[in-house]
Amino acid sequence: MDKDKLELLAKKYFDGTATTEEKALLSQWYDTIHQNEGEEIYVNSTETADQIKQRIFNSIQQNLQPQQDTVIKPKYFVLKRLIQAASVAAVLAIGFFVIRPADKPAAPKVAQNQVVNVPTNRVLHITLPDGSRVWLKAGSVFRYPQNFTGKTRQVELVEGRAFFDIKHVVGQPFIVKTKNLDVNVLGTSFDVRSYKKEGETRVSVITGKVGITQPNSKNKKAIFLLPREEIVLSYASSLPIKDAVKGAAINAWCKNNTVFEQETLENVFKALEKEYNTTITIENKKLLDERISIVLGSQHLDSIIQVLSYTKHFKYQIANDSTVVIK
Repeated sequence: MDKDKLELLAKKYFDGTATTEEKALLSQWYDTIHQNEGEEIYVNSTETADQIKQRIFNSIQQNLQPQQDTVIKPKYFVLKRLIQAASVAAVLAIGFFVIRPADKPAAPKVAQNQVVNVPTNRVLHITLPDGSRVWLKAGSVFRYPQNFTGKTRQVELVEGRAFFDIKHVVGQPFIVKTKNLDVNVLGTSFDVRSYKKEGETRVSVITGKVGITQPNSKNKKAIFLLPREEIVLSYASSLPIKDAVKGAAINAWCKNNTVFEQETLENVFKALEKEYNTTITIENKKLLDERISIVLGSQHLDSIIQVLSYTKHFKYQIANDSTVVIK
């Protein structure tokens, strides 16, 4: 690859405008030059981050030196700066460089956490390192390690709602931590809901069996849940409420369906505010206690409000993208 093309690809990559194909070309270029030389870039545990960056930069720079002594044009300095930036990114990103431990003893590895922030109006599906699967609802914040190396597989639902389908691993139970309770499982599927606005955590089981414990409570005894059972624990209380699951499928929202069964319009509008990151003002207070059973898919907000208005006979106005007035 000539310097002009390499410079253009590198510039587009750091500007954030490179396409998938262009990123692949840049990665392929690096792989090709080092396959030809049989060279690998090693990271010695005694080196500092700056030393690693400089060594990677030197390695790339050697492959771009002219075969004969030539006058270096100003354009080359632009390329040099881009390559230097690439060497910094190489230590932080995956995909451009092969980084392997050196022969010297390495320091003990500390599991790094991945933090997932789910965008508004989207359901995100991720696969954990052990093969377990998690569906995260819009607005959720979820934390998990790159690898499960300890005696337990521990993740954290910081905020939001998640559905878990957990793979059974002998001798390594799975734990979901929330603000006020822990969910302990071996292999099962269940739903966890914990929103600061609601001030409570709700756990509902579909298959298998889970144990619920309260790490901040004096009572360390687990409460067990079987399929179609759930528990609700307020942030302000230490007394959980156990009950049977009522209504439609617990995990319907994973398919971008939101299920309401004999729910008040007040709670429906609150859910829509959260889902669509909007403000819904209800001028007709008589509507608040009206109840409705409905399954809502991934429609636009105005379509959903229109359906509700036909069903419950109210008028509305969408002032802008973030405000709805119910009359």
